[in-house]
Amino acid sequence: MNRARYCSKAAVLCFLALAVSVVLAACRPKVYNDGTYRAYSSADDTGYVLAEVSVEKDKIVSVELTEFDRYGREKDLDTYEYEPAKEANAEMAKRFLGRQDAAVDAYAGATKSSRKYKEAVGWALEKARMTPTVTSTYFDGVFYGISRGTEEGYQVAWVTIKEDRITEVILNEVSKDGQFRDWITYTYTKALEAKDAMEKAFVAKGEAGVDAFAGATRSSTGWIEAVSDALAKARVR
Repeated sequence: MNRARYCSKAAVLCFLALAVSVVLAACRPKVYNDGTYRAYSSADDTGYVLAEVSVEKDKIVSVELTEFDRYGREKDLDTYEYEPAKEANAEMAKRFLGRQDAAVDAYAGATKSSRKYKEAVGWALEKARMTPTVTSTYFDGVFYGISRGTEEGYQVAWVTIKEDRITEVILNEVSKDGQFRDWITYTYTKALEAKDAMEKAFVAKGEAGVDAFAGATRSSTGWIEAVSDALAKARVR
């Protein structure tokens, strides 16, 4: 009899504890808006990442991770030779599921990719926040931009941002053979002059709206597009 009474009391206490936990969870302030949010990671010499993160009831419910190479081209992971990179893409997406943050372990053998995945997912979550923790216009980092291009190739830009200021811009071109321009052997010197002048002009003006360089209209127009694209990728909201 005593044992039955004890079990009954224990069951009541468990029920009350469960009820309290449910009430507390219901009263906890909501952190994220439901929806799907996109964010880009910083770029380095191997490329960058795009994360598309869906959030429901303050939990990550789906993640799609897309990796781009140093030319701004999407990596085809089906044909990619480095196996750990392919494995990391699938495994890291799973590790974020059910979480409220991007604080997961990196995938062994794909540290660089893992860092970019975590950064992009973290920034996507920041965009989802009901109360922002980042109040600047741009995230700090190095952001990769690309122009629309022509049959002759396209222009790219690495734009470094610190506390909403452009601190450095590096410009380049990808020629029609899919490789970076060899500026040492390139015979059209106006394009090289434009490259040097516009790198300084973007920093000085602090935006993409600089004048095209006379004598190198195609290149300079493409670089304006590329810097605009980099700034768009860096925006917090």
